[in-house]
Amino acid sequence: MSNQMVLVVDDFVAMRDILVYQLKSMGITNVHTAGSGEDALRLLDLWPYTLILSDWSMPGMSGLELLQRVRNHPQLAQVPFVLVTAEVQRERLEAAIAARVDDFLLKPFRSEEFARRIGALLAGRGHAPVARREAAASPSPATGAPRILVVDDTPANLTLVSGLLRDAYQVKLAARGDKALQLCAASPPDLILLDLLMPEMDGFEVCRRLKANPDTAHIPVIFLTAVSDAERTVAGLELGAVDYVAKPIEPPILKARVAAALRVSRAHEALREQMDLALENARLRDEVERMMRHDLKNPLAAIVGMAARLIDEGGLPPAQLGQVQAIEAAAHDTLEMLQLSNALYRIESGAPDFAVQQVDLAALLLRVAAECRPLAAARGATIAAGMAPDAPQGLGNPLLLYSMVHNLVKNAVEAVTEGQAVRVTLDAAGIIRIHNPGAVADAVRGRFFDKYATHGKRDGSGIGTYSARLIARAHGGDILLETSVEAGTTLTITLGELAGS
Repeated sequence: MSNQMVLVVDDFVAMRDILVYQLKSMGITNVHTAGSGEDALRLLDLWPYTLILSDWSMPGMSGLELLQRVRNHPQLAQVPFVLVTAEVQRERLEAAIAARVDDFLLKPFRSEEFARRIGALLAGRGHAPVARREAAASPSPATGAPRILVVDDTPANLTLVSGLLRDAYQVKLAARGDKALQLCAASPPDLILLDLLMPEMDGFEVCRRLKANPDTAHIPVIFLTAVSDAERTVAGLELGAVDYVAKPIEPPILKARVAAALRVSRAHEALREQMDLALENARLRDEVERMMRHDLKNPLAAIVGMAARLIDEGGLPPAQLGQVQAIEAAAHDTLEMLQLSNALYRIESGAPDFAVQQVDLAALLLRVAAECRPLAAARGATIAAGMAPDAPQGLGNPLLLYSMVHNLVKNAVEAVTEGQAVRVTLDAAGIIRIHNPGAVADAVRGRFFDKYATHGKRDGSGIGTYSARLIARAHGGDILLETSVEAGTTLTITLGELAGS
């Protein structure tokens, strides 16, 4: 590993340090770091890296955009690229697969998992970027080399393809479709090169049967065809083939398409592993949240009670009295947060159970605006609040409604820049609007209200907008998002019931 050169890209210094430490613990000491995609591209023009490790969510150029730039660069296209991410949305991972990512690392990851994935990737790629290696005869493939099944009824074609691939892959041959199916059932290969026109069982039928069998449906198929028929080619791709190679076979094209198909297949396998791990992490996260909701409630209530008792008994010196009052306030706030979490959990579970009373919506909005003004001032921004004089009272749970509005106003403030303003309004119909001049990023618009969806915020939990809409709908209302570069972003909040309605 000592002759590897790795580039680590992450805007978060602590995460860069963790990745560098993990690499050095593997014996990889030649590690460079970049704090942005732009810095990474400058370094990539200077040094022959053998691996790129990049965070996904970075301000400016994201990890996915960096991957796309690397893959479109003639001298960098073959450098192994690993995306490090805490997000597991399927559409995002599929976008990375389409951009030819080599692997994913899902945060948080274990040291053993990191070493296994990175070690396997570097071992598979050798000790220099593929695009920069000198041409040389390949050694016989190792036992762990990808397995390729070539199916063709013409012996000359079997000999040709086998000769082209056997130095880098484990190659098996079949002259008939039924024999190919038997070999796949006994030991599924990593890739199948399948002749389209064969007697008895043609390539279409073989592919159809492979895709109908759960044990072989995942195997990528590349058709070998001498037929320049677009309709047949499309039919094969619609059956599930990933590519085709025209006969007479051009060796560079065959090798490139085999390598590309195997790369995509590895990425899909990594995606399946990551999804399984993500589901397990989500289960553990829900279990931890359940423990916090139930197991911490009684101890916190005891702290609040004991602190209140000390205050009521008197006799404490002023300095100690202030400390006990601070303890009581902090414990009370934490207990309130747990009660809010429990209420949200019940709403999410479809069994809402919260007390409803008349709520002064104007006073609530003004309170939230006042509490968020220091945050806005720190960003050089302002908050303007406008309440209709005849705005109605709301009917709902004060704690839940406060949490809903506070999350949304805080998000709006975090999205503004110096000189901009957040507007919070309540009209005579009881409709609440929160506006900021910025637009929601394209990458997150479709999942703005999804759980754990966040963008561009290092410490974002991704539950603020999710819980806000959950609360609004539990009150019989909803939250609508309108966003554009020209008009900015407006969240419109309606409640199902208003006092006097």
